Amino acid sequence: MATIQDIAEHAGVSSATVSRVINSSGYVGTETRKTVEEAIKQLDYRPNKHAQMLRTGETKNFGIISTQFNDTAVARINSFISTAYSAGYTTTLFITNGDKKREREAFDLLKAKELDGIFLIYRANEWEVLESYLKDGPIVTLHNVDTHPIPSVFIDHYEGTQLALNYAWDTGCRRILNIYGTASGLNTERRIMAYNNFCSLKGITPYASDSFLHIVSDHDVDRVVQWIEEQAVKPDAIITHSDNIAALAVSRLEKKGYKVPKDISVIGFDNLFISDVMNMTTVDYGIKEQGSNACRLLLRQLGKKSDDLVPLTFTLIKRGTTKNTD
Repeated sequence: MATIQDIAEHAGVSSATVSRVINSSGYVGTETRKTVEEAIKQLDYRPNKHAQMLRTGETKNFGIISTQFNDTAVARINSFISTAYSAGYTTTLFITNGDKKREREAFDLLKAKELDGIFLIYRANEWEVLESYLKDGPIVTLHNVDTHPIPSVFIDHYEGTQLALNYAWDTGCRRILNIYGTASGLNTERRIMAYNNFCSLKGITPYASDSFLHIVSDHDVDRVVQWIEEQAVKPDAIITHSDNIAALAVSRLEKKGYKVPKDISVIGFDNLFISDVMNMTTVDYGIKEQGSNACRLLLRQLGKKSDDLVPLTFTLIKRGTTKNTD
């Protein structure tokens, strides 16, 4: 395997000049750079990544950890990867399927200095377990951890849920059903609180939240639609926790003969591509910017230059699955 010294001898330059070309550091004249690059190509030189890591103390690699690989995770992952790439970092993705041991094994790579930092999207372990790794390197998470020391790119879904509820109300809906994702998630807790507070303010009876927790698959949506079928007085609006679940709800309801939004309105959450394709009303909250902000936070903790964090806000995107306010 060719070495830097071999390249220098072949190109007729010093090893220091070759090093500057390889590492893009320091000035090298245009013609000299071309000569060195040609020597690198001819000798098929491959940088020793392990040696570089030992020299700099950096892997230039971030870990991305998630329990699942759904569309909302992918939107954040893609924007994180793009921001990391622009900063000269690669990324390694770990999907744990909720396995606590697998998650800890991924975090052990931070301890072993094989990762420079971690973006944790959805977790399996308790915060106390994950916090023990903070001494090994920076960690950023998706969800707010309140008093915990792990930085977060969280945006409070209480406000977004209130936005959707108020719009459903303004379009004439009075029997509004909220369906939720992961039962133990902070977003779910905030959505339930927003829903109950809204119903109390409007003087309407809420549907029991416990019956509509963990609606995350087509079978779960089928169960909700079957429940609607059995009701003498049916909901006139459904607010979901994701665009994918909203799309399933629209599809299943229409197969049963319901007209959306004439019979029942449906509001999604995320503003992913599918909501545009299916012309669904949804709540946008900068989901892609969450991934970019997470990478920026890691870079800052490592003392690297990064763009400012982008403020996240909720915006209702009005489309065809809700009535007009006219």
